[in-house]
Amino acid sequence: MTAALHLPPAPPDDDEPDASRLFMSSLPPRRRERRLALATVIVSAMFFAALAPFAGVPLAPGWAFIPVYQSAIVVNDMVTAGLLLGQYAILREKSLLVLAGGYLFTGFMAGTHMLTFPGLFAPTGLLGAGDQTTAWLYLFWHGGFPLAVAAYALLRVASRARPAPIPVSAPKRRAAIPVTLCIAAAGGATVALALLATAGHDLLPRIMNGNRMAATMTNAITVVWGLNLVALMLMWRQRRHHSVLDLWVMTVLVAWLFDIALSSMLNHGRYDLGFYAGRAYGLVASGVVLFAMLFENGRLHAQTVRALAGARYQHLLVVQKSAQLNDANERLEQRVAARTAQLSASNRDLRREVEERVRAERALQASREELREIAAISATAREAEQRRIARELHDELAQTLATLKNDLEWLIDHVPQDDAPLARKIATMHTLSRGAVAATRRIASDLRPLMLDDLGFAAAMQWLVEDFRHRHAIVCTLHVDPPELQLDEPYATAVFRIAQEALANVARHAAASHANVELVCGDDAIALTIRDDGAGFDPGVPRKSSSFGLVGLRERAYLVGGTLQITTTLGEGTTVEVDIPLPHAPVAIAHGGDGISRG
Repeated sequence: MTAALHLPPAPPDDDEPDASRLFMSSLPPRRRERRLALATVIVSAMFFAALAPFAGVPLAPGWAFIPVYQSAIVVNDMVTAGLLLGQYAILREKSLLVLAGGYLFTGFMAGTHMLTFPGLFAPTGLLGAGDQTTAWLYLFWHGGFPLAVAAYALLRVASRARPAPIPVSAPKRRAAIPVTLCIAAAGGATVALALLATAGHDLLPRIMNGNRMAATMTNAITVVWGLNLVALMLMWRQRRHHSVLDLWVMTVLVAWLFDIALSSMLNHGRYDLGFYAGRAYGLVASGVVLFAMLFENGRLHAQTVRALAGARYQHLLVVQKSAQLNDANERLEQRVAARTAQLSASNRDLRREVEERVRAERALQASREELREIAAISATAREAEQRRIARELHDELAQTLATLKNDLEWLIDHVPQDDAPLARKIATMHTLSRGAVAATRRIASDLRPLMLDDLGFAAAMQWLVEDFRHRHAIVCTLHVDPPELQLDEPYATAVFRIAQEALANVARHAAASHANVELVCGDDAIALTIRDDGAGFDPGVPRKSSSFGLVGLRERAYLVGGTLQITTTLGEGTTVEVDIPLPHAPVAIAHGGDGISRG
């Protein structure tokens, strides 16, 4: 016997990192994070409501406030941009690159704004600034960031439409060019806007009178505030797919809305309560995403430490298990000779059992074939009976009800005008008879569309698609090649019923907005494809005991020698593909063509 292993306890694997949950940009927010973000917004709103009535109260100029505030924003935004660029280098998501560019732009603009602030380093500011320069740089600064966030939101939508694996092993030099271009674009935009606000100072409208805002400032700041609101709405529109990063970016936008409202809309100029309070909001907003990403880095570091501990534990386990395995191999070799004779006898018994299993499987296969033959006969009989019932409902009951409806219409026209109760009674009877006619025709078409027998396969398929679109308000298109395709039985009924059942599944379960039916008939096979853009499902989840939709589709395809394949992904829709071989020529084409598309 080998000695028992004495290993340290294995590190917990409850928090083992998943590649899709390593970054804020892909990690969905938990309830705790949503509550924290909501609490942040509520507290900000409460402070805003308390400060708004006093935004115009003048205060003493605090010359140290501006450099401290702007320097903190520059540091926060630059570090945030660096973290976002680092995540882009790993994930290669363009949306992260655009958002990093927005933070770089705000950092550059905050520094430029500080240098040009009047009275801080020079009476009118550095860089050749005029008395309007700082105000216009503030507008450019607070209007550029929401544009970057809007682009980030739109790119996030596009990236969800075409998911790609995380390229963790991609060479770093491939990310250097986009990162360099991002930094250059942010710097170039800052330089261009700074030149416009300094060298082109006299070309811009006057929005400041000394430290007081002019009337024209209202229009300009309203546009900037609106840009932030639009960016927030674009982010909120995708709330079903929010990541943790999206949640905090929206919090930043809310803080910016309060910042702009207090410091440029509700106040009167520089150095009043709104001026200081609004910039306090801006300082908080610049640190929200940074602190969240720093917390994320700490979490990733903890996961790395746990992963290293687990690796060391596994290595020790392998070493000791290897020693135990070598000892077991030595004892096993001693037992092999003794067991050889027993294995020979067991092999003879096993061969006999295999032969018996083969005979049982053949009998089972024969039984299955008989059951499928019975099922085929039953399906044929069921279709014939449904055809007969549908014909009788349409030709007998529907016609009788239609005649009754016409007679009631005659009574409505000939009832005495002074007998109102009788007229209302006849009108009610007419409404009921009209509904009965429609219900009878609908039941008959559900049992067996008579146009499948009267007008042919192509017309029946067109009716099926149009009826699906009208009943369920789902856009549905049909493509048939050749356009005037006619199929003999049992292929026509089988293809029609498969398409009918597949569309019924789309209506019941898919929550789709668009479906497509494509039917292509070649010389030796029929290919039917039904696609939808709905919720999809997990094929690994066992079906419900009362659900036979997919089983029925496979059985209908099997009865005509066909195969059925279902491709589906959660959130990306479902595709049903049916291939039916044609052992003879069951296809008739009334008119030649290159294919049709109907929608």
